[in-house]
Parts: sequence; C-alpha cells; structure tokens
Amino acid sequence: MPLFSFGEILNASGGEFVNVSDFHISVDSLSTDSRKPMKNGLFIALSGENFDGHDYLRQAIASGAVLLCIEKGKISLLPPGVPAILVDSPLLVYQKLAHLYRRRFKDLKVIALTGSSGKTSAKEALRAIFSHVYGAEHVLATEGNTNNQIGVPQNLMRLTDKHKICILEMGTNHFGEIEPIARIAEPDVSLVVSIGSCHLEYLKTLDGVATEKSHILMALSKDGTAVIPQTSPGNGILRAAAGHAAQILTFGYSDKATLEVVYKGGNIRGSSFELINHENGERAAVEWGLSGRHQACNAAGAAAVGIAFGIPLAQIAEGIAETRLPGLRMRVTEHAGATWINDAYNANPDSMRASLEWLGEFADENHLLLVLGDMGEIGRTALKEHLKVLSYARRIFPEAEIAAVGRHMSKAVAVMELVSRKNIAAYPSASAAVEPVRAKVRKGDLVFLKASRRTGLEIIEPAE
Repeated sequence: MPLFSFGEILNASGGEFVNVSDFHISVDSLSTDSRKPMKNGLFIALSGENFDGHDYLRQAIASGAVLLCIEKGKISLLPPGVPAILVDSPLLVYQKLAHLYRRRFKDLKVIALTGSSGKTSAKEALRAIFSHVYGAEHVLATEGNTNNQIGVPQNLMRLTDKHKICILEMGTNHFGEIEPIARIAEPDVSLVVSIGSCHLEYLKTLDGVATEKSHILMALSKDGTAVIPQTSPGNGILRAAAGHAAQILTFGYSDKATLEVVYKGGNIRGSSFELINHENGERAAVEWGLSGRHQACNAAGAAAVGIAFGIPLAQIAEGIAETRLPGLRMRVTEHAGATWINDAYNANPDSMRASLEWLGEFADENHLLLVLGDMGEIGRTALKEHLKVLSYARRIFPEAEIAAVGRHMSKAVAVMELVSRKNIAAYPSASAAVEPVRAKVRKGDLVFLKASRRTGLEIIEPAE
C-alpha cells in the first residue's frame, strides 16, 4: 500500500529531485536504518555525533530503497543515477513526513508528556490506564528511550488504523528540542510530570527547564487540555504557556489540585495511595507494584489525563494498578540471599532524594548498601548537587554503607567533613566498584543502585 507519493514528499520537504523522471509514483515504506528491509522505500539519511546515514546510501539501495533523502551539501556521496531528493535537513523532512502521517488518523487521540523526572513512570501508568479502558492493541506508546528528535517521528510512523490512543514521551536537554516534536504530534492532551534540577548544564535554571518544557503545552490546540503539577518550579511559566488551552487540570498533594493524591506508604514490593477528584468528589484507592511518594504523584499526573478523557476515577485506578516499569527501573532481584534494587537508568538531584526518601520508609540501615553514581548534565553546580545527595543519604541513613561511584561523586566525598564520611567509599568508575562493592554484600542486605545511565552502574549487580 502506498505510504507517500513523490509529490507529497516534495511538498513536505521543499527539496529538489535528482535522477527522478516519474513524479506520479509512490514509496511504500520509510526508514532511517539502512540495515533494515525497506521494500520500495524512502531512506532518510540522518546524521548525528557518531553516525552519518550518508555513509550507507548504497546499503540502503540494496535493502530496497527506491528514493534517498540526503543533504544538498553531500550530493557527491550519491551513487550515480540513484533517485534522490536533496534537502537542507533530512531530520526536518523526517519530522514533517511523520506529521503528515499523523494527520491521516482523524479519530486518534494523542497524549504528549515530558518532565524532569518521572516521565517513563507516568508514560507506563498512562499505557496501563488506556490499555485497561480500550485494550492494549489500541494503544501505542513510546518504546524505550525513543523520546527525542528522531524517536518521536519514529513512534508516529508506527501508527496504524487500530490505534485509538498514542502516548508520546518527549525528552530534552537543550533549548528548542521540545517545540518541533510537540508541534508534529499535535497533542490533544499535554502532561508536564515535573520540573526539577535536570539538564541544568544546558537549560541553566529551573525557569529555563520550565520554559523549554512548556512548549509541549503551547502545541495544544484551543480544544486541548493541559495537565500540570499544582505546584512546581516555574509553575507560572507552565500556566502561561497553557493559557490558550480549553482547560488546565492540576495534580499533586494539595487539596487545591484538580486531582489530589494522598500517599499511604509502601515497601519494596509496592505501595498504596488515594486519588481525590475535587471537581466531582470522586475518590479511588490504588494498590500497585511501584513504591514511593514521588511515584504516586507521577501516577496522579497520568490519572489527571484520564480525567481529561472523561474516564471514571475508579476505572483509572484499576488501570494504574496494572502499571509495570521496563528495564533498569526499580528492578528487584535476589542474589545470594541479598536483595538488589536496580534503578540505574536515570538520575537527577530530585529523583535521587525521592528514592532515598522512599527507602527510608522500610529499609534497615544496618543492612543497607547505597550505591550512588554520578548524575549527568548538571553543569557548574555538579559538585554542590552531588555533595547534597550524599549528605542527604547520610542524614537519612546514618549507619548505612555508601558506595559513591564516578568522578563527581568521588569529588563530593573528598570535600565532605570527616565525620560525614563514615562508611562511605569512593570509586572513580563503575568498573572500579564492581569487586569491592560485591564484597561488602552479605546475606539479608538490601543493595540500592541509582545513577545516570552514562555511569553504567548496572555492571555492579551480579549476573542472573
């Protein structure tokens, strides 16, 4: 079945065809990966820091591409006689074609979400809610870490006629990254999960974080719904950005929020909380497999989206209870009689403190080993923020063992007061920490690992 006609590709790209004689034909597929089969396909040659699709044009032709989308300045790399369209930015063309494709699904509802922390938890709660209501086969959600400039159009191109709901996670670490992907998604509901100390190396301040993430709200139509925290840094910026939307729903621990969450406590296997809709008085209790006050708030954000769709709160709660997190996010395993909690996928100062607060609900500090690694993209305040995390950990767990892993964590340990360094060992890298950390673990211990993904902390956990 035709995907895009050459005319549609030309109109979307504003480019120039070369070696094309028939403008009335179509492509049946689109790919940015030359290794994958693309029968009668369009290959878009994307470029990044560590790759350049223009190096694989011949491979794309061998994989079935009948048209190549390449940068004008790289025409010398085009194999002789091969049909191509020359453009200023293949990435921009990819986004425009994904936008064109998204518009074909007239009855589709799109939910866009972003946040400094909690994005994936909220996304999976949304997936659980709408799968419960509509059936999992009718829900498309962002896969893996495909929440960027390339990933969002990639997910949009996965849409089929069976989908009723599309849930798109959107990440950013530089100014100007949310706006284009939010615009091509045309969300019906936009959710900002949180605003916190994340990517300050590039976004500079909390107001900078809020300003960048507010573009997900600005992409809403006048009929759209904005869902934002009741209180957060940069809250005024978020509310101003959502001012044109049909409604603004809020969530949080306050009874002033549209949807209030009351955390009831939890343990390593799960927790419970209550949701209160202050617009209609509905209440619902939730018991689920995630723990922590911060996770309950993430769920409340997802629940507020459900409210925007008119779903009864009791049904929303039933869906949330089915939430499961992927990969290295709060994964609990047992090794030689010790319990390991692996949350080594992502970290920032706010999520670090939230996780430590959660552990404080149930962990025995005399049998606790905290393995805390570097947090990325904090910028000039890196030493201060890592020191604050370690100090917070020591204050909550005075007797716990702490392994500080990575360059920033090691520097923070070095400047701590001697009395505060009790039971704290520093390691320059995850690989250097593997053997000494494992040697500390005894039967009955609880080991908690958390760091930014680039720290590679997961290698410390023993193999299954």
